Amino acid sequence: MAPPKFVIVFDSPTNAYYAGTQVTGKVLLTLDKPKKARGLKVKFLGEAKVSWQETESERGNDGQTRNETVTYHAEEEYFSNSYYLLGSANGEITIEMGEHVYPFTTTLPPRLPSSFSGEHGHIRYTVTATVDRSWSSDYEAVGTFSVVTPVDLNFIQAAKEPVKRETSKTFCCWCCASGPLTLAVNVPYTGIVPGQTFPVTVEVDNASDVNVVSVECKLKKGIKWMVRMPRYKEKEDSVELVKIACEGVEPGKSRTWTQNISVPNMPHIDVEACSIIKVNFELKVVADVSGMHKNLSAEIPMMLGTVPIYGAPMEAPPPSEPPKEDQTLLQPAVIMGQPLPSMAGPMPDVPNMVQPTRVMRTPLPGLAQPTPVMGQPLPGLVPTSGYPSLTNDSPQIGFNVTPTTPSAPEE
Repeated sequence: MAPPKFVIVFDSPTNAYYAGTQVTGKVLLTLDKPKKARGLKVKFLGEAKVSWQETESERGNDGQTRNETVTYHAEEEYFSNSYYLLGSANGEITIEMGEHVYPFTTTLPPRLPSSFSGEHGHIRYTVTATVDRSWSSDYEAVGTFSVVTPVDLNFIQAAKEPVKRETSKTFCCWCCASGPLTLAVNVPYTGIVPGQTFPVTVEVDNASDVNVVSVECKLKKGIKWMVRMPRYKEKEDSVELVKIACEGVEPGKSRTWTQNISVPNMPHIDVEACSIIKVNFELKVVADVSGMHKNLSAEIPMMLGTVPIYGAPMEAPPPSEPPKEDQTLLQPAVIMGQPLPSMAGPMPDVPNMVQPTRVMRTPLPGLAQPTPVMGQPLPGLVPTSGYPSLTNDSPQIGFNVTPTTPSAPEE
């Protein structure tokens, strides 16, 4: 039979840790009678896995075509560490009956991808405790913790620069071409954080004879999955985080307005250190035209961080023109073990607290540092105490998977 109690408890109340800090906790083991074993060992593992299946047609040697299921997959390991808390790989000891507590610790590498779970894969960090028994099956308990990688947007030059995208097209009707429809989109910066509101300026010059029914502003999240076996292949998923519909522009007229986009509260994702999962954010503005004509759109890549750009307001003023429809805001669920990343202020003290080391991206060459203002804090300060915090929102279908509670198997 399995032990009455065999679980892993982390010192962090959220089971979340910053990259580059120590993961600490305890293995709790309760035995109803003495057990002989080589010892008790723990293994720390950080890895990413991507997998999906596809049905493909194959022609056999007999000339017949058959359908077969092909599994595409890829794996990647970031760190691994194991040692014995009690005993060793050689010899045998007796673990007495009763309750036992064995503390453990390991130091995370300074550059790790954030924890992440999705439809076709995950980035996961685990601690596995094993009672290594000589002549019987082992006892095992697994605990999952999350890694959070803070990103200070003030140290990324491209995130602080304004971007403008302009595109145009003409419409052909019979043998004549209309004047151009021009769409221009302007943002003051591309670095954003969850919970922030940023302005988008849209210009539409409709010199054509085609009516622009509406103009839509969308904030989208895209996920790219990449596998290497049995051959290299990619799969992409996309979800709309925010969608705002505004009034259109009649032929021969032009309009300019500023629309405010509110970024949903969601877990920060930094998977730059992962080569098989990529996550990107994009602002897309679409001019929806009437008839059978193709719509006109402009896209601007956005960057999600944890520390907002110095001077960028977290709340924007009311838009210059109210949207035609209510803003549709999809709240993606916070992935288990990840913090609410927009918290840039001091965090509450936690007993037995590990002091996280600040981890940030290397500044780009020639990056101008913000000048301190008397009486104001320096920008981009990441709290150097406390554990990352968590929140529980409604699940986002197909993107977040909640880890199961660790349990000990039957003997």
